[in-house]
Amino acid sequence: MKRLVVEKDKLKHNIDIIKGMTEAKIIAVLKGNGYGLGILKFGSFLLENNIDFFAVSEIQEAVYLRNNGFENDILLLSSTCIGEEIELIIQHNIIATIGSECAAAMLDEAAARHHKQVNVHLKMDTGFGRFGFLPSEMDSVASIIKSCSNIKMTGIFTHLSFSFAKERKDVQVQFDKFIKCIDILKQRGIEPGIRHITNSSAFLRYKDMHLDGVRIGSAFLGRVPVDNIYGLKKIGYLKANISEVKTLPQGHYIGYANTFKTNRKTRTAVVPVGYKDGFGIEKSKDIFRFIDVLRYLYHDIKLFLGSKYLTVKVNGKTARILGRVSMYNIVIDVTDIDADIGDEVMMEANPLLIESSIQREYI
Repeated sequence: MKRLVVEKDKLKHNIDIIKGMTEAKIIAVLKGNGYGLGILKFGSFLLENNIDFFAVSEIQEAVYLRNNGFENDILLLSSTCIGEEIELIIQHNIIATIGSECAAAMLDEAAARHHKQVNVHLKMDTGFGRFGFLPSEMDSVASIIKSCSNIKMTGIFTHLSFSFAKERKDVQVQFDKFIKCIDILKQRGIEPGIRHITNSSAFLRYKDMHLDGVRIGSAFLGRVPVDNIYGLKKIGYLKANISEVKTLPQGHYIGYANTFKTNRKTRTAVVPVGYKDGFGIEKSKDIFRFIDVLRYLYHDIKLFLGSKYLTVKVNGKTARILGRVSMYNIVIDVTDIDADIGDEVMMEANPLLIESSIQREYI
């Protein structure tokens, strides 16, 4: 049976490092099935370690947590003008994000109908171009907040677009805009509540930007797009069992497109893991510079020529994956390894990419 294994000692190690780096409120981001760690198990483990403020991207994630007994603060990071979603926000006591006049008006009206006051965080668009009010709209924002008697502003945030860049410049521009927006709102008599701007990369790199709250997701997993000089450990690996073993002659093709041919008599094993499960795939590459394009091409050429290939661990030894990863299976070389049917195979894997139906095993 396939399992995504989460080593609790490593996860706690990362949590403790993150706690020790800030005085700000830690907002644990649980989007994408808890960054692949399993939203319920990961959320429970965070609560056990005294992290009790969660954030999600979709209302279904927030409702799922509530329906499974989570009574702590949950912030929906996405602003919405969809009536059904607003009803769920109110019904399940979710902290809403307000990023437009439409969202504010609809939430206020719905809250009035339910005779409730809804906590909200204000979203500012300082350069991402997605949800949020523009800095030029601060006078209008102040008027909107004052006119909505059924919503209570308890926080304000923005989202950084390039926090993993080598230079601080773009991050600083967004930070300065954010602080200016807050200052204008204060001058208009609006108290901002919890101020938060940093995601995992910015949290690690810019301590002076922690403000009142920090949003942490990938840093918990030790998988960040910046140099890991902080002692964080990578979380999560995939396990499965060998289902078949056979010996192939020299000159025999393996896998789709004939990209691999045996150069000797080869003992092989089939492992029931494939790209359907999220193994052997990558997140879409965000390309920012021409040099990045060249690097990706170089990587793909090396993979095709066989000078770079994927490996797994079988009984403590490294085994090469032969041919392409298919939808449901991989074939590995066990010619020089004492391996047989049923033996356990361990694979490096990014939890965020692993199919949610695969069992998450906390050990």
